[in-house]
Amino acid sequence: MKIHLIVSLDTECDKGDGWNTIYPLSFSNIMEGIPNQLAPLWDHFEIRPTFLLSPEVIGNADCASLFRSFGRNVELGTHLHAEFIEPCCNPNALRTEAFQSDYPPDVEYAKLRNLTNMFRQTFGYSPRSFRAGRYGISRHTLTFLEDLGYLVDSSVTPYMWWWRRRGEGVNFLGASNQPYHPAPGDFRRPGSMKITEVPISMVNHFWDRFPRSILLRINPIQRIQTILINVLLKNRIRCRWVRPTFSTAEEMISVTEHLVRQQRTETVVICMMFHSNEASVGTSPYNRSAEELGAFLGRLEQYCRRLFSIYDVKPIGLSEAAELAQ
Repeated sequence: MKIHLIVSLDTECDKGDGWNTIYPLSFSNIMEGIPNQLAPLWDHFEIRPTFLLSPEVIGNADCASLFRSFGRNVELGTHLHAEFIEPCCNPNALRTEAFQSDYPPDVEYAKLRNLTNMFRQTFGYSPRSFRAGRYGISRHTLTFLEDLGYLVDSSVTPYMWWWRRRGEGVNFLGASNQPYHPAPGDFRRPGSMKITEVPISMVNHFWDRFPRSILLRINPIQRIQTILINVLLKNRIRCRWVRPTFSTAEEMISVTEHLVRQQRTETVVICMMFHSNEASVGTSPYNRSAEELGAFLGRLEQYCRRLFSIYDVKPIGLSEAAELAQ
């Protein structure tokens, strides 16, 4: 069994408790955390990480210079936190909490176009991979990304939904956990689009008992369904992620093994995600001490070590998964 391993990072400015943005904007998690904490680990395992860059990161000259210095050893893509780019920009936002699906389609498209153009002007080529801030894609997002030349989106969190406000949010229940070409207007279903959806790797044994056709009919964003699911199924709907933020190495290996058993192909894609902010002390709600940071890095290293010892692992950049879609 061959594992194609993607390590993807939502790459943002420094954040504090509650994901509050630290002002004036600072980027120590990028300038110090990435080269000092993460780069040695990736060099050891020959991993090609994918950094999905938020607008404020692309617009910072020091961050842009650092990412250019990595050359082809990394992949760079984009990550839309809509508060930090026009139109309807809010550069002093306490939190980057908007879903891009909050905006009218023309405003969402303009934000994606401006983010893409900012990336092109900064790095001299077009981005090929994308992830929405807070996973908040709309039914138009993938069409917009395809029009802008993207090969891959990685906003889908299978088995999960994100409730924005009453009756609004994004629902991924029923989506595949392996790369697929989605249907126009419905990012959960396979279809005819050229863009590839690369879901973040996670499992939920309860939802796996149901046929996908049933899961696609459930809409937890509806308030009554949300209440019923949270009351009746509270202890069953928690997902396990390939994410060292809150998963042990053993738990991440268990998720990997479950995904391997599910597939009938010779290749499985594992898409790990975490935030760049988590790789330094005090720049996210996680890892607030040197001890916590050390434990986080230890979980990441232990998982990689175990994974490479068990499977035939090929690390790839996120956009490379476009060739592996079902």
